[in-house]
Amino acid sequence: MVYKLFKALYGLRQAPRAWNIRLDKVLKDLNFKRSPREYALYRREDQRGVLIVRVYVDDLIVTGSSAKEIENFKNQMRKNFEMSDLGQPSYYLGIEVVQQNRGIAICQEGYATKVLKNANMWDCNPTKYPMEPGLQLTNEDKTELVDPTMYKSIIGCLRYLTHTRPDINYAVGVANRFMEMPRVTHLQAVKHLLRYIKGTLSFGIQYTRNGCGKLIGYSDSSHANDRVDGKSTTGMIFYYGDGSFAWSG
Repeated sequence: MVYKLFKALYGLRQAPRAWNIRLDKVLKDLNFKRSPREYALYRREDQRGVLIVRVYVDDLIVTGSSAKEIENFKNQMRKNFEMSDLGQPSYYLGIEVVQQNRGIAICQEGYATKVLKNANMWDCNPTKYPMEPGLQLTNEDKTELVDPTMYKSIIGCLRYLTHTRPDINYAVGVANRFMEMPRVTHLQAVKHLLRYIKGTLSFGIQYTRNGCGKLIGYSDSSHANDRVDGKSTTGMIFYYGDGSFAWSG
């Protein structure tokens, strides 16, 4: 016996696409425009103010210049979907959101704690720096190989932690280069980074409401610092006001 479906069912492989098409249509009918660079970001701007909607599957975060328009948006969405209003976000995709009078702070203290415990480093002694100053890691290292699965697992967790921790981005990037054949010295550098995280669990990013509102970017590069192939490393970070929002290096 064969049944013909007239709508998508939860769990089917085509269901996520059907849901996204439906959500995209509803938001565009409400005069939102989808970002050409970030497909999960929608924006609407008119005489009533600005509304911005961020989508992650069926979880939406909305912000804007008018509390009244945010409430109107929620009511419009209720007419199209069954939805729950969870109020101001306090935790989203592993990121803790702290609402303060002076602005908003984001961090991953809870997630960082789990990373340390999973790596058996919760009882380690903190250190002041993400990497030893002057440390040079290479693929030519002759120390003993370590378990690549364990190494990749830790690096994967650390890469997610960089979403709110630009201070560890470079150290994670260096350790990430040795995923295929990690050795003892590479793992030692990763453990050193974990010790730094232990002493900076609450570090994150602060966005103040009275910031200057200017977009500022910085960039720098090393000069052939890789002793093996002579490659340079470029880094950049962008701020809006006093809060960073994009970085690499």
